[in-house]
Amino acid sequence: MAPGDWLSLAGYAYQTIDMDRNQEPDDHFAWISELRSFLSGSRPFASAPIRSNPQRTYDPGRSYPDPQGDYVPTYLASTQFRDRAQWLTLKHQIEEFGRASGLFDDLSVKQYGSDEGAPFQLEVRKFGKRRRGRKRNLIDVGYGVSQALPLLIELFRPDNPTVYLLQQPEVHLHPSAQAALGSLFCATASSGRQLIIETHSDYILDRILLDLRDKRTELKPDDVSILYFEREDLDVNIHSIRIDDEGNVLDAPGGYRSFFKKELQRVIDY
Repeated sequence: MAPGDWLSLAGYAYQTIDMDRNQEPDDHFAWISELRSFLSGSRPFASAPIRSNPQRTYDPGRSYPDPQGDYVPTYLASTQFRDRAQWLTLKHQIEEFGRASGLFDDLSVKQYGSDEGAPFQLEVRKFGKRRRGRKRNLIDVGYGVSQALPLLIELFRPDNPTVYLLQQPEVHLHPSAQAALGSLFCATASSGRQLIIETHSDYILDRILLDLRDKRTELKPDDVSILYFEREDLDVNIHSIRIDDEGNVLDAPGGYRSFFKKELQRVIDY
């Protein structure tokens, strides 16, 4: 990971794996061994940092999970065709996030045929104050929608795993959508599932801290571990940062968010 990356381990409802900020190198290897042992009992879902490219029209293909989310369009179309009740539940969950993030209000599958093997398109649309917008093909809207969908499907599908390894879930998402992901991660973790997230997004982290402070879910500060990677000369140090009941970070190193502080000072001094 690059210096300054965030690794958030959220939702350890039954087991907490943490790194003490004063650990020696050997202790770090012990922590890694403990994490491997923990993951060995469950097959986690691991996402790629860049998800699949949207297409104007899809032909049904594989529907088993993959890191890039190539299977997601087929999974959506197949679910709509085979299980109407499950499709409506999944559609509602996805659209609920779409509204919270400001990305879209409606998601639909447009099928070109009466059988499951027919080509199809994915469409989204926004609602205005007085009328609904036009349905638009997934390829004609912001790239963030296609990047978010694979994550949403993995978090919402009924046969979802209990452990997630997510790389840069914020890719191609604007700040409010990144923040909405933070709330979704808190809700997911509070249900007892494990999320290990590598992110550069302060918006995700800030929303997690705010939701902890405001008690938006059952998640507690002790259920969340933040590891801050900081480069010092040619080395990278890992700092464990705790959170209090008010959502404040504790034990942060001097370099924590120093870039943002300097930039803000430049604005103030202008």
